[in-house]
Amino acid sequence: MEKIQGYRKMLRTGDWIKFYPLFPIAGAYLAAGLSINILTVFILFFCVTGYGFVVNNLYDAEIDRNHARKIKQGKNPFADRTVSKEETLVMCAVLAGIPLLLSLTISGAGFFFTLLCLIALTLYSATPARLKDWFAADIICHGMMFGGLPFLAGYALAGGGFPPLISLPAASALICTFICCEALIAHEIQDYHEDLVTTACTTVVGIGLKNGVLLLGATAVLSVVALELMAWWFAVDAAINAVILSFLLVYPLYSYREALMPAAGRGCRLVMNSCLSRIRRAV
Repeated sequence: MEKIQGYRKMLRTGDWIKFYPLFPIAGAYLAAGLSINILTVFILFFCVTGYGFVVNNLYDAEIDRNHARKIKQGKNPFADRTVSKEETLVMCAVLAGIPLLLSLTISGAGFFFTLLCLIALTLYSATPARLKDWFAADIICHGMMFGGLPFLAGYALAGGGFPPLISLPAASALICTFICCEALIAHEIQDYHEDLVTTACTTVVGIGLKNGVLLLGATAVLSVVALELMAWWFAVDAAINAVILSFLLVYPLYSYREALMPAAGRGCRLVMNSCLSRIRRAV
């Protein structure tokens, strides 16, 4: 039972199941609407995303052993030796092999974008490339491998094929890339202090915490600008534009919530203390 739990934890589904599947599903919906294709794309990208987290655990084991919060939460069973290296490699092969074989039987374009996703996920974590330790490349790669490429893969697997460079699917993939860039920036902000201790070479560690927050805001602004340009150029329905715009405005605050809540708490305490001081002086 402990071993099965270890395999499940290696997938780290709790970190992504509510968010990252949205992008390939959105691509499939744009291509074919509500259809069985959405279920097929979800299954394939459950495996693809799971592969990304398993291969990340494989190459982050040494760092995670020094990461107190991750060890406490048991996020990397390979780091705490619940799962062996051989078992981890088998998981990687299965999780990558299933979507590659299935996508090859569905669509050449779908196979191409699925393969690109798997390559990006590998280059992000695996040595010697390990793009997650490259300044700015970590954010760009994260945005593409979880946002833009899965969207295009979902679109192609649902029958959309290769979209033109200037097209609604390509523009939508760019929006998805921005969102997943924001996701990593927010994650690096939250892990900033522990990353300093473990000497993780993230972009936010490189530019500092304050500049990291500014980068998150700038990326959010770029995503909004890209959305409005897309809505104008391709005449996107106003209601759909409003929904996506609301998401783009709320998401940076939501992703940064763990840092904002303590700050808000400190602000409330300062206001309360100030009020109490005035009351005491009045009395």
